[in-house]
Amino acid sequence: PGGYGSPPQGQGHGQQGQPGGQWPAYGQDPGQMPAQQQGWASHPTAATPDGIALSGWWKRVLALLIDRVIISIVSLPLTFVPLKQLVTVFGDFFRKVVDAAQAGSSTVPSPPTAQIEGPILQISLTLLAVYLVYEIVLLTMFGATLGKRAVGISVRLRDKPGPPPLVAVLKRTAVKEGGSLLGLVPILGYLGSLFSLIDVLWPLWDDKKQAIHDKAAATNVVVGPQPKHNT
Repeated sequence: PGGYGSPPQGQGHGQQGQPGGQWPAYGQDPGQMPAQQQGWASHPTAATPDGIALSGWWKRVLALLIDRVIISIVSLPLTFVPLKQLVTVFGDFFRKVVDAAQAGSSTVPSPPTAQIEGPILQISLTLLAVYLVYEIVLLTMFGATLGKRAVGISVRLRDKPGPPPLVAVLKRTAVKEGGSLLGLVPILGYLGSLFSLIDVLWPLWDDKKQAIHDKAAATNVVVGPQPKHNT
């Protein structure tokens, strides 16, 4: 005889067309269930080929923001000196502006563009380098960065569970951060920023909820953690 909550014997489908009469365990979060079993709660959810629910767009964005904050904090010892230089340069500039205004001068001091280019480039490259190490190591080992773990999502190959292999992570990260690298080049900066924006927005209209970097690496961002080893 079936256990509590099981459909009658011989019934080929559970309520609302669930295959095999599979029912969620009491108190189980629908997001942690295979997507095919989530129809009982609301409506069919986009999923991987083996039925794991894909992450929503807002969770991905929130995870990215959390990761950026973490990287900024971790990188502070390496970016402290150029940040201090920027504060000094801007402090001197604003002091000159105030002095000119108080003296009744109509000449506005020129912005210190040349003086800030070096520190800004140094900070940008440092943050990018730290982020690359952070992303590659954590995704390869666990399938999730700290930001993704905080919101309950992870990265896997679309057709295979477990943390993605190093080659896939390298492809994914290279495409994902390609826009940031182009953004450091004066002439190509606009194109790099535009690519990064399109890449972030792509899952909103993609039927597999993949960003461009996911398509390059054949990965998906899914609900829940990954098993420690590929199966």
